[in-house]
Amino acid sequence: MKDRIRLIMEDQHLTQKSFSQLTGIGEASLSSIFNDRTKPTLNHIDAIHKKFPQVRLEWLLYGTPPMYIENENQNDASSTPSSSSPDSSPAIGGLAFDFDDDASLSAAEASSRASSSNESSAASSQMHQGSLFDQPNMPGVNRTPKNQPHENVKYIDKPQRKITEIRIFYDDQTWETFVPKK
Repeated sequence: MKDRIRLIMEDQHLTQKSFSQLTGIGEASLSSIFNDRTKPTLNHIDAIHKKFPQVRLEWLLYGTPPMYIENENQNDASSTPSSSSPDSSPAIGGLAFDFDDDASLSAAEASSRASSSNESSAASSQMHQGSLFDQPNMPGVNRTPKNQPHENVKYIDKPQRKITEIRIFYDDQTWETFVPKK
């Protein structure tokens, strides 16, 4: 199971620290899982599934393929009256391919196909919502602005310090003070 957790991290381009921050799993717990000191608990699996709902639980728990849930929202969208026509374009990987001539479509059919296409693309974006490239504002990931001008800081030297007094304390509770000549 630790290999499947690591595969999710690699697939989402996350470091161990950013993955632990994203899922809410402690960094020490995650490290213990990867070093075989402990096994993932149900709380760990639940936290991963909440942040990555596109990952199938069966795959996470038992390793049965496929890794990701096939887009069920597209099947729901295909059962709507607008896309249940026999000449509707097939939806593959969240993209609708339309081979019909747009001029031969009526305005109502064109708008219904466009809304069906928007639904499938929205479902596709939900399917990969944990991807690093789709979410530019992920917690723990700071973007560096490009071509930021560098400011030069000039340190001014302080004047050289001079000794004003030296005191020596002895164990018989006496002391001597030495002052340099000016």
